[in-house]
Amino acid sequence: MNSLRSFPSGRSWLPLLICALLLLSAGTATAAQEVTEDGVLHVKNGDTPRDGVQDMELEELWRIGGEDDEDVLLGIISRVLIAPDGDIYLLDGQLSQAQVFSPEGEFIRTLGRQGDGPGEITRPGDMLFMPDGTLGLVQIFPGKIVKLNLDGTPAGEFKPDLGDASAGGFLALINCRSAGGNLVLGGIQISMDTATMVQTRNFFLRSYDLQGQQVASYIEKPVTWTFDKNFKFKELDSDFIWWRTDVAPDGKVIACIPRYRYALSVFNPDGTLDRVIDREYEPWTRNDLVRNRYKSIMEAQAGQFPPGTPLEIEDREQDVEDLRVAPDGTIWVLPSRQMFEPEPGYFAVYDQFSPAGEFTRQVRVKCEGDPSTDRLIFAGDRVFLITGFWDAVLSASSASTDEDEDAEPMSVICYRIK
Repeated sequence: MNSLRSFPSGRSWLPLLICALLLLSAGTATAAQEVTEDGVLHVKNGDTPRDGVQDMELEELWRIGGEDDEDVLLGIISRVLIAPDGDIYLLDGQLSQAQVFSPEGEFIRTLGRQGDGPGEITRPGDMLFMPDGTLGLVQIFPGKIVKLNLDGTPAGEFKPDLGDASAGGFLALINCRSAGGNLVLGGIQISMDTATMVQTRNFFLRSYDLQGQQVASYIEKPVTWTFDKNFKFKELDSDFIWWRTDVAPDGKVIACIPRYRYALSVFNPDGTLDRVIDREYEPWTRNDLVRNRYKSIMEAQAGQFPPGTPLEIEDREQDVEDLRVAPDGTIWVLPSRQMFEPEPGYFAVYDQFSPAGEFTRQVRVKCEGDPSTDRLIFAGDRVFLITGFWDAVLSASSASTDEDEDAEPMSVICYRIK
């Protein structure tokens, strides 16, 4: 199996440099500087964390799925949640359901199923606990949230009110988060003028109440596609903050809006911009494996366009790959370089920021797996390794992969932090 680690990084000095930082970081790290630009507070950080680099050791508790598990069948696990009682919810987008396990890894029940009836859904892409305590399964298209009581009984549907903007158009919901009483939806409003062959896509990040009424708007990004002889399918036209956003325990929304800048915008729940957290960062240029994978995804999506439609694929990877806010309010960021070129022996390296925005430390996560094919998901006090995640996503999108057709079934490994 091909691996990102099989490609030379061109940075053989990086491990030595990080070792030096472990010894010298206390003396070389520069304190975050707070400045005001255009009326907005900016917290500017250097490239060295205040408290240096720390290792995160993980202890395996249990695993499910894979070739040897005859009791649990997994499709594509894309989200993990832990309920207040400690039960663990795994969203399976391929099987259109959520499977519930005890903290010890014992199967409890399945919630939801494929269909259009009450409590049924088609290929959910995300999952969240709604502010009213129900479980929400997020259907991508047509966009809606199917609500379930935790015993599995239907609890209705949530559809955001788009007003006149929904007339003759479509809604896709990509990700939804809820914390501190703030329900935040990220999606795309799509409208098509068949007379002019112009399609408008508005990428948005907004807050809604439980009645579906908009409370605040954080980001609006309109993109226009004109389907004529000059149309080109550009990767940048589909770029948004999907995994570069989360909601903090106090309801604030953190998002990395620019693709090519390490800058985290922190919004108050009412939509006002509280501050921007900046960090010096050296961009990462895609290697052949990563670029070819994105090319495969775009080629699969381009099947909806006329044959021969040209593609415009980026050579540079986005600076921030993933972002989450921990229960204590600290902000964890996975940059592109630390994801695709981790140090030998580590799965990935995360940047950690204080709630105020100071770059406090880097955390090197040590566990089995390969970030080119597997994915780590943090939930509560647990860490979950989803094996074969990226190739499964590529396969589901009808994009070609470098894997054999008889790839090993997906498995989920549950860890706790030592």
